[in-house]
Amino acid sequence: MIGISERFALLNRLITRDVNNNTNAPTFSLYSKDEITTYLSNPYQYEKQLRRAVTYIYGASSHFRRLIQYFAGLSDLSFVVSPYRIDPASANIKSINRNYRKVLNAMSAMNVRTQLPKILTVCLREDVFYGTMWVTNDNITIQQLPSDYCTISTIEGNVPNVTFDFSYFDARSALLEFYPAEFNTKYSAYQKDRRNLRWQELDCPTSFAIKCNNDILDYALPPFAGILREVYDLEDYKQLKLTKTTLENYAMLVMTLGTDDEGNWTLDYNKAKEFWRNLDAVLPEEVGSILSPMPINKISFEKSNTGDTDTISEAEQNLFTAAGVSSLLFNNDKASANALLLSIKADQTITYGIVKSIEDAVNRYVQAQSYGKNFKVTFFDCSPYNRKELGDQYLKACQYGLPFVSMYAASQGLSQSEMDCMNFLENDVLGLIDRFRPLQSSTQTSTSSSGGKGATDEGGAPVKDVGDLTDSGEQSREDGDDW
Repeated sequence: MIGISERFALLNRLITRDVNNNTNAPTFSLYSKDEITTYLSNPYQYEKQLRRAVTYIYGASSHFRRLIQYFAGLSDLSFVVSPYRIDPASANIKSINRNYRKVLNAMSAMNVRTQLPKILTVCLREDVFYGTMWVTNDNITIQQLPSDYCTISTIEGNVPNVTFDFSYFDARSALLEFYPAEFNTKYSAYQKDRRNLRWQELDCPTSFAIKCNNDILDYALPPFAGILREVYDLEDYKQLKLTKTTLENYAMLVMTLGTDDEGNWTLDYNKAKEFWRNLDAVLPEEVGSILSPMPINKISFEKSNTGDTDTISEAEQNLFTAAGVSSLLFNNDKASANALLLSIKADQTITYGIVKSIEDAVNRYVQAQSYGKNFKVTFFDCSPYNRKELGDQYLKACQYGLPFVSMYAASQGLSQSEMDCMNFLENDVLGLIDRFRPLQSSTQTSTSSSGGKGATDEGGAPVKDVGDLTDSGEQSREDGDDW
């Protein structure tokens, strides 16, 4: 049995496939629109099919992928660590500071800004993220579990626990070394009792599930599964437009062989056919030709120009409307700044709901540690779209003496650990506060330090030089009045 450090090293260098002996290849299925309708009619029964359908569309449709990435980007996962359930009057400052640093180190080891966005993406795409943690002294890596072999059966500390189907390893026993030690233990127990121990709950708080639709725990329902049919409609319209454009690029030349009043050919048929063959031999592929004894009229099914609309643009707007977001966000030329801002704020609440679930899972882990029982992590409803607005609110609160300095720094992308370290580096190590001094001006100096011309404590503007005075000003100074 290999140790945790060796196992963590294996995870950091996880072999996903042996290209020299590759016997397994991923398979993809393009489900029809009718199949999607069937799956949506019973999402509990067709849970796996819906998950695979949205995963395929996520890779095949740039519109669907951009929609998911837009929602995932509506949170920058800014957070602060704050004391929890302590009495400031009797708290041990040294102990609080020591444990506070340990919590900050744990959050730094978790790499919040790189790992947690992956959870957001999976939740927005598939509805549920099932994960387990690899924990060492300086790293906490979150490993995603195969969704088809996971489910939710219990909730602990307001966080769903993962129940895993250990039959997954029956055909994949070589993958056991790439999972935490508890998987080996529980798989061995499953091998002794395959009937009763096929599904086993994983240990918490290191294993957890994050669900977008957390009001439906019995099955996974991808949040945007309802727009899959609109995605198919968009592709259908594109194909129709391509066919229409292709047909419009074709032309046909008609060579008419006339007849006289008695119905006889005005030109010998064989000679006319020879002329037609000569013409057809020199025409490009896009132009066809026929020989006809009668005139041919064009029959067109095109829409009139007055009422013509762009069906692809309309289908794209229908897609985003069905998703519940404004098409102004993407490619609409009628964008309104206020409407766009309000739309983003409404969409941000969806993403923030998932972030709060992640917050519960993080706090459950932190507070399970001996150093973290009196601390909690709070994520902000902050994104690149409202960072300035949120920062101004926290800055104004700081100016009135409220303890929002950490919140302000976090809203601007500077975590508490980075804030402390950068303050120490710039002030104590580099001494930048002493090296970078602003130029002195009359508004920053007193009368004694500026030869009587600077700002005073007596109110009013600084005393002007003689050359800056007007004639009336000079007269006033001579009369004894300051000017």
